[in-house]
Amino acid sequence: MDGLEARERYIQMLMDHVRRDRFPSIDHLKRIEASLTPDMAGEYIELLLEKAADDQFPSPTMLKRIENVVYQLPQRPASRRRELAGFDDEEYEEEPDE
Repeated sequence: MDGLEARERYIQMLMDHVRRDRFPSIDHLKRIEASLTPDMAGEYIELLLEKAADDQFPSPTMLKRIENVVYQLPQRPASRRRELAGFDDEEYEEEPDE
C-alpha cells in the first residue's frame, strides 16, 4: 500500500462513519477535509449534499461546509460543460462580446 492509497482508505473509513451518523462528528468532517484528495472530493460533496437534503432545516454550519468544499473543486473546461449540457462543439458558436 502506498501513501495515496492509505490516505484514500482513511478518508473512506471516515466518510462511512459520517454516512451512518445522523449528526456527523465535526472532528471527522474536519479530518476528511484536511486529507481530501481531488479524486475523492466529488464523493465527499455528494455525501454532504445527501446529509443536507435529508434534513428539513439543514444547519447553517453544514451549508457553509458544503459551500467551502464546492468552491475548492476544480472547474470543468467550458467545452466539457457544453458537452455535458448537450451542445456539440461544432454546432456551438459563441456570441461575440459587444
